[in-house]
Amino acid sequence: MLTLVAPPAILVSTLLVPLAFRRLWPGGDARPRLFLIVTLTLALAVAAVAAVWFAQVLVGIGIAGGSGRTADSSPLFAAELRTRFLTAAVCAVLAQYWVCRGTQYFLGR
Repeated sequence: MLTLVAPPAILVSTLLVPLAFRRLWPGGDARPRLFLIVTLTLALAVAAVAAVWFAQVLVGIGIAGGSGRTADSSPLFAAELRTRFLTAAVCAVLAQYWVCRGTQYFLGR
């Protein structure tokens, strides 16, 4: 279930950062339209990198059927997925925050 929910959750959380930054950051922006265009475009790239990193653990496991070894390691694999999801989501949000800060600085706030 987490394999289906994680990439969209990472994307949504990353896209919400520029919107929240724009609305909640004190002082605002001199050019809000350009700020949102740049940061939302970069948010797509940040989310894509985070989602691909999360999905790397799924490469080569197959979906045809589980073996006896797969059934034994299922809780361990689920823990690995949760850890990767949390790491990817937090790193994507932090990276997007710094992208917003940099964009705000370069736009001459």
